[in-house]
Amino acid sequence: MTINDGGSSTASDPRTLLLATDWSGVDHCCPDQAPETPVILAGLLDDDEDVQRAALCDLGQAVTHQNTIYSATAPAARFVIAVLGHPRTATPGVYFYDERRRPLRAALLTWLGDLADDATYTEEGPGEPEDVAAVRALLPLIHRAAQPYLTDADLMIREAAVHAAAMTLAAPELAVHIPELVPLVRTVLATSDYRGYRYLAQRCLVTWGVEPGPLPNPRTSEPADRSWAGGCDDDPPF
Repeated sequence: MTINDGGSSTASDPRTLLLATDWSGVDHCCPDQAPETPVILAGLLDDDEDVQRAALCDLGQAVTHQNTIYSATAPAARFVIAVLGHPRTATPGVYFYDERRRPLRAALLTWLGDLADDATYTEEGPGEPEDVAAVRALLPLIHRAAQPYLTDADLMIREAAVHAAAMTLAAPELAVHIPELVPLVRTVLATSDYRGYRYLAQRCLVTWGVEPGPLPNPRTSEPADRSWAGGCDDDPPF
């Protein structure tokens, strides 16, 4: 079994990717209560859809809990980038705070976009400086990984890909791509049935110095609550 590795010249087996990181040397939230990161990541590609959904919930809780970046976050993100094209990411379900039924691939792209946003929203970032820097170093990879899905036939994958790509453009070296994203933000995010994306469309365009036009006002159209990233239906279990 091979996987799309997010743009590199080779394909890797998921198990090989997991073995590439010394997981005993990195931290995530509440290790005494949450599954270990490699267990979570392996679960994303499990043959059992319930295991996949639980793994994605655990990913948000343990690796980006309350929008915090840990030393496990960057290597986990590398794995997610690498497996975006894996057939098991086509599993449909209700993931995170978006109540729409969508492919797991869309939810993973959303997670990557939220992570890029968390890493760049403030100058310091929500975590130890070296952990935040490790995630910021992945922004070009996240941007590149989203590219194949910007015109995906599935609207929800397309929305999530535009979101992921747009969130990376806070990195100065990626700002050159803003003109390419503006039409997609207008036609994909600004017209989404999901109000969080409509809000995001205005936020992006205003931040980029582009006239947003008749888009939702963030004062009256608040995005979904992201007080703890990757949230499930219940309160955080940790």
